[in-house]
Amino acid sequence: MGKIKQMDETLANQIAAGEIVERPASVVKELVENSIDAGSTEIIISLKESGIQQIVVSDNGEGMDATDLEMAFLPHATSKIFRLADLQRINSLGFRGEALASIGSVAKVRIESTYHENPDQGNFIEVEGSTLVNKGVAKAKTGTTIVVNSLFYNTPARLKHLTSTKNELKHILNFVQDTSLANPTIRFQLNNNDQRIFLAYGNGDLRQTLANVYQPQLARDMLAIKNADNDFSIEGFISPPSITRTSRYYIHWLVNERPIRSNKLTQVLLNAYGKQLMIGRFPIVVIHIKLDPQLVDVNVHPNKQTVRFGKEEELTKLLTETIRTRLMELNPVPNADLTNLNRQSNYQPQVKTEVIPFDFNQTKQSSSPKSNQDISQDLARALSNSMINENASVAQQYKNEVDTTLNELLTENESDISEYPRRLEKETSQEKRVDFRQLRYVGQIHGTYLIAEYEGGFYMIDQHAAQEKIRYEQMMADEFGTDDQQQLLLPLILNFRQSEIAEIEDTLPRLSKMGIDLQPFGPNSFQLESYPNWIEASQVEKLVSDMADLLVENPELTIPQVKEKSIIMQSCRGAIKANHYLDKTQAIALINQMANLNDPYFCPHGRPVLVAITTNTLEKLFKRIQDPHDTPSFF
Repeated sequence: MGKIKQMDETLANQIAAGEIVERPASVVKELVENSIDAGSTEIIISLKESGIQQIVVSDNGEGMDATDLEMAFLPHATSKIFRLADLQRINSLGFRGEALASIGSVAKVRIESTYHENPDQGNFIEVEGSTLVNKGVAKAKTGTTIVVNSLFYNTPARLKHLTSTKNELKHILNFVQDTSLANPTIRFQLNNNDQRIFLAYGNGDLRQTLANVYQPQLARDMLAIKNADNDFSIEGFISPPSITRTSRYYIHWLVNERPIRSNKLTQVLLNAYGKQLMIGRFPIVVIHIKLDPQLVDVNVHPNKQTVRFGKEEELTKLLTETIRTRLMELNPVPNADLTNLNRQSNYQPQVKTEVIPFDFNQTKQSSSPKSNQDISQDLARALSNSMINENASVAQQYKNEVDTTLNELLTENESDISEYPRRLEKETSQEKRVDFRQLRYVGQIHGTYLIAEYEGGFYMIDQHAAQEKIRYEQMMADEFGTDDQQQLLLPLILNFRQSEIAEIEDTLPRLSKMGIDLQPFGPNSFQLESYPNWIEASQVEKLVSDMADLLVENPELTIPQVKEKSIIMQSCRGAIKANHYLDKTQAIALINQMANLNDPYFCPHGRPVLVAITTNTLEKLFKRIQDPHDTPSFF
């Protein structure tokens, strides 16, 4: 007798449910997508215990008649596709015909529905564990209402592995908010334990939906984009480079009104922003992509959130050009490469500068130089009073642009110009540190790099990286106290996305240990009445938000690790930016401060602070040093 047997329907459905129904959010996703496919303009999701006990999804869509109600629970029964060719043109969110059968196999489900062509007749059906237990006539009501009770009641192992109710609610809220961004013409309401926690008005205004998901002020600050080519149409909002987050979580891709995840698209986005984004920061983005269904394959994964595109190069080009053009309108020169400066002959940037005189008395002949702390205070005061018009995007022109340019010019002499980091590490290990006080300041390039001469050549010093490292070591050396608090005249209100609130609440005890006492203030806000003095006043709001995000994403971090990361963020933001012109006194003071650093060669992010260009390299450039077979020099 053969060993192979066909599985019964209940067993097969439960196995399918393992792929489709992972948690309450999976059920909500499938039911809401069915409501959208039914043409609904209003969808209400009501939960008990974050959906573990009960999920109710009501809509005002076209509904189902009695026959369709029974067919809906059969495996692979669908109204979306009928032929193989239909897979190439999927216009609906659902199409597999597995959702209701899978949900019905692991829960107790009741559906009431009124078919729009017979509005006076309502019907219901009840299914438990893939078994039909009841059906009949119900009160006529526009649309469909699905009630899912006791999820995983017959699969206790899966129920045991669910996380906390807060975490399960977060997953559901994330999905509902993403779906509302994908469908701004649909009104969404999410309730949990009879309390409304999210509402999207569904008036068709994507910016309004952004305000519902995030905050009104953020929605106002977002930059609208819109463009199209022969194959793709894109529309949405991107944040200016000054508004960023520490996670990619705030990047929303919506393809034919379907929320998706795409590392490729996200990388295209980041490349389009280029150096306008600080390292480790990500923009807030909501972009709708509309295209012929034949150009996208959504049948890649059971969750239908992973897709494959046809004509990826064309889409990449359209996205890149659209985003860069919009950012150019915000800032005419966001990504000026040194290699392209000579081509921008028609643009003459006018940088307003004001030399701020201040007494350093800091020269090599000075018999009583100021202390490092005095210099730091003077430099900070002078730079804070500077009238230079700085832009956050220009601040990202780090030294690696110069490295790239020099390497292109000197490919034959790469070993000579690549003096760091190995040479500096070697010299440091031999206690041959750079004597910064003996350097002769020569000048500044592009308001970004300082030139300082030494006996064997000269150093190019990234002024931002240099002061960033100075600030970092000073802050790390300060006592990390929490009792010394700065009181705020008015409490600072910090707003978070609603789906983040539960996780932020979990971080409050650790934030309190660092002297940051956040108190709940409204459904998705916290207030701060004071802050520890190790946080700079100008950075309180941004830093506290970033620290909360950091603890959410990295719960394993210790208090000292969080302190260091927060100090790195502070030291970077408060340092001199690129395109900031210093007078000679300021430049010399900055270089002299580097002499007091434990490690003046690398910034807190690991980038080099200075590059050594040797006299030998210069002589090779100007052919003063030639190979033996070359014509001898006569000068």
